[in-house]
Amino acid sequence: MATVLLANPNAAVVSRDGRRWIVWGTHTRDLRTAIEDGADFETARDLHGSLPGEGTIVCLSERSDEPTVRAHRGITSAYEVFYCLDSSGEPVLTDLFRNALARLEPADRTVSARAKADHLLYRTTPIDSYVDRIHRLGHGETLTWSPGETTPRTDLTETLEPESGRSAASAHERLDEVLSAVCAPIADEASLMLSGGVDSTVLEPYLTNPTESVTGSFDTPELAFEREYADRANDLVETDREVVEMAESDYLERLEATVDALGMPPHQLQTPTFDGIYREFDADTVVSGQVADAVFGLGGQLELARTVWRTRHLRYVPPVAEKLRRHRDALAKLECHPSDPDGQALLFALYTDVPSAVDAIGRRAFERRQRARYEYAMARVPDAVGDRYAQHVHVGQWVDFFCEDAVTVWRQAGLARGREMYTPFAGKAVAELALGLDSPERYVRDGEPKHVPKNLLGEWYPEYDRSKPKGNGNFPAERFLSSGPLEAVFDRYPVPEFAPAVDGDLVDRSPGLAWNLAGYAIWRDRVLRSDDLEPAPHSRTVSIPSSTRTPRSDAETV
Repeated sequence: MATVLLANPNAAVVSRDGRRWIVWGTHTRDLRTAIEDGADFETARDLHGSLPGEGTIVCLSERSDEPTVRAHRGITSAYEVFYCLDSSGEPVLTDLFRNALARLEPADRTVSARAKADHLLYRTTPIDSYVDRIHRLGHGETLTWSPGETTPRTDLTETLEPESGRSAASAHERLDEVLSAVCAPIADEASLMLSGGVDSTVLEPYLTNPTESVTGSFDTPELAFEREYADRANDLVETDREVVEMAESDYLERLEATVDALGMPPHQLQTPTFDGIYREFDADTVVSGQVADAVFGLGGQLELARTVWRTRHLRYVPPVAEKLRRHRDALAKLECHPSDPDGQALLFALYTDVPSAVDAIGRRAFERRQRARYEYAMARVPDAVGDRYAQHVHVGQWVDFFCEDAVTVWRQAGLARGREMYTPFAGKAVAELALGLDSPERYVRDGEPKHVPKNLLGEWYPEYDRSKPKGNGNFPAERFLSSGPLEAVFDRYPVPEFAPAVDGDLVDRSPGLAWNLAGYAIWRDRVLRSDDLEPAPHSRTVSIPSSTRTPRSDAETV
């Protein structure tokens, strides 16, 4: 029996002409209407690709003239599809990794050396999944599968194309149009995740007034300025806001609960913040400004590269000071080809003490994993052009966009709690707007970083302070691990066996690497080895028998 375990509470399930469709994402209603009017898979997929947002389609068929399973993940979609043969040999698809893992016996949940290497380097598995038997559909890929007859086949059937005729000076006007179209389907029913930064604040006008909003916050002193940002932004946009306040002393307990719900390692330290919002704020759908940085910003790495490139003549100065040595090292990363595993482009979304990780996994494995990210991202966008700086930030942008994965993890955290996170900046039209602007002007113009959403926000709210320092919601990893709520994490969850050998204390040497290992260790001991793991309790099952292909009547709840 081919089965979809569906965690998304807002997904549409449609039966028509011997097919069972599952559709989730930005334009579920439009796609549902087309399917009810008789669209076949290719027509529905083409319609999906023409719409400005993000989403995913699955089609189960009992018809003998077509594959049993077809699925398509939109080119920018952070809505995941995992698929596997479970421990009984039955085909399973799901939008939540935990659901797939629950269908495997513990003995069948093997983690490859490749997945461990990826986790050390990136805090995630940016292309595959953590467990060998569970596969992951890539961005813009179509899955075709008749279990028992064929093996799963995936083809890249959708890529991004630059929007033509758009200048950097007017890009924010086009962004206004796109965000309006992307947000329209949920404007009346969704609540805003309001952090107070540019990315969340600019979305408020596209939701129905008075907008309901939520701010999630731990009482961590280092993040007090971000809580003030949220307060100031709410005073400006005047939403009906709820604040979910969490104690730093409860962080480890909340982290454990988050990993239990996800069924996978937590990626970023702020993942429990999102989980707290999903658990304690009563809204089925929330809207987040995530992904705006990946499309229009790129943060600190962009600023470093820009500064070094503008002052590249300093390479002729002898490295008599540490600052000049760092400058020369950074310039060397910009002057190599963007596909170089040690180059600036592939430093994006790489979270670790690289030399220690390379010592642990081997130089060849490091180069393979870096090359895999490069090839994955660049197969989906046009080639990099311009000088070396422009090429590196172009490649780094799309490596970050397609491989960073925090948004897919945060969305799955919501699905595990019966909530959906809506991310307008992940829309296809937003990405193609950005591609229509030359690198590096799509990120910085007249010295202003992330100018496109900032200019749009200035149109809506001229009083907003666009010059204030950026926050990212990330916790102080070193303090958390050395003297804070994670101080005893490795007493409770032993360091994974694939940890690099480092001189001295792991936390002192590399708190980022220590966090990667802590997240994995918690998952290993609480989830991976669990013999009573169940799918998310609200999941629906949608299935057709594999042999007779006679459709079942209604979706059920497991």
